[in-house]
Amino acid sequence: MTSPHLWSVAQARTAMERGVISTAEYLTELTRRREVLAHLHAFVHEADGLRPDSSRPSGPLGGVPLAVKDNIDVAGLPTTACTPALRHHVPVRHAAVWRRVTAAGAVPMGKTTMHELAYGVTGVHADALTARNPAAPGRLAGGSSSGTAAAVAAGIVPAGLATDTGGSARIPAALCGVVGFRPSTGRYPDQGIVRISPSRDTVGIVARGVDDVHLLDAVLGGGTTSSRKPPATAPVLALPRATAWADLDPEVARVTEAALDALRSAGWQLRELCEPLYDPADLIEAATAVPLAETKAAVNAYLRGHGAPQTSTTVFEALVSPDVRALLIPLLDGPVVDPGRRLAAHLIAARTAHAALDALGNCGATAFLAPTTPLPAPPLATGAWVSHRGRNVPTFTTYIRNTAPAAVWGWPSLTVPVGRTAAGLPVGLLLDAPRHHDEHLLELGRRCEQTLATTRHPPTPEIP
Repeated sequence: MTSPHLWSVAQARTAMERGVISTAEYLTELTRRREVLAHLHAFVHEADGLRPDSSRPSGPLGGVPLAVKDNIDVAGLPTTACTPALRHHVPVRHAAVWRRVTAAGAVPMGKTTMHELAYGVTGVHADALTARNPAAPGRLAGGSSSGTAAAVAAGIVPAGLATDTGGSARIPAALCGVVGFRPSTGRYPDQGIVRISPSRDTVGIVARGVDDVHLLDAVLGGGTTSSRKPPATAPVLALPRATAWADLDPEVARVTEAALDALRSAGWQLRELCEPLYDPADLIEAATAVPLAETKAAVNAYLRGHGAPQTSTTVFEALVSPDVRALLIPLLDGPVVDPGRRLAAHLIAARTAHAALDALGNCGATAFLAPTTPLPAPPLATGAWVSHRGRNVPTFTTYIRNTAPAAVWGWPSLTVPVGRTAAGLPVGLLLDAPRHHDEHLLELGRRCEQTLATTRHPPTPEIP
């Protein structure tokens, strides 16, 4: 049997159930790994005191430790969203999603680092909380769910909870070489989360395989696991060439085109869409205007719900990350998105979602397929601009370019690792399916994973 740090959720659960390893032994193994890999800065709060009493706990997640992004409440642990004003905020009750996974037997390994207040895609933090990429510690893990992706990719936990507003679960998962899932908006409960955009935010899942995502999705969605028989026909997917496949890093293009060749050889039908589905500038406007219009009220609602003394004003005034301050400090003087702009953004979302559905129907496809990010993990020193094909481009809009559409439309979206660049940096492929087609999307992801032989666990850092 492989080393415990490489086990999937299902493998760990089975090993503990059969007595191959006790819960305490498994947790000790992973805790030791977390300590030795502390230089990755995956965790901001450890949860060693929150352990199960039984050596063989019950439930589909019995005894399995999970990473938890630091904007999701776990009673007895701080929820700081990695921002100074919430440094001493300790909730007394679990978030609804954490209640569900604990009822299924999971335990917390700890709270993970994140881009401050979930407002960024790199994970860069001004307060020594920047997560490193396990595949290349000189690179960033991505964001905003940086620590969760790094912890899963490094073998510290088999899976973890993230959040996703425009790509915050899928971007770091792709950059670290693991699986990231954003469900249909509203599929999971949202109580007990520091949200920045109630109409866009959702809890997401990061794991090393799609089967584990499916297991956790069943728990988080309030359902149960079910047998999944693949359809008899070969999958039919649409490739939005004019938008999501344009202007790629050469190595990302090489790896993803090789993946397409492998899928075609396995019988997958890939339909090329040469006309743009939307104006990229319009889509980015819809992706950014709505959160900016909702953040202040969302933060206030979370704080009021906990009886906290802070307000959005005190939180924003204490921000330490320059990029986040630049976005949110203007909110202190009043709305930066007027009602007309907000309405226009929602209309763009509705119009482009309708166009996307029409495009799928017209070509007989059930989902879109694209590179998750146009370029691989950036260097640690990356700021507001990143070097891309010999020019400097905006970091934020470049990395969310392909993940934003599903978030704007409320669709489920899944990234699976498909290979590495010549420099060893992970590359992901993104599957987007229409809203409420989560089960179908996960089945597509599982088949893609099998076809491309990515069920193998990614290389993880070796420790003494």
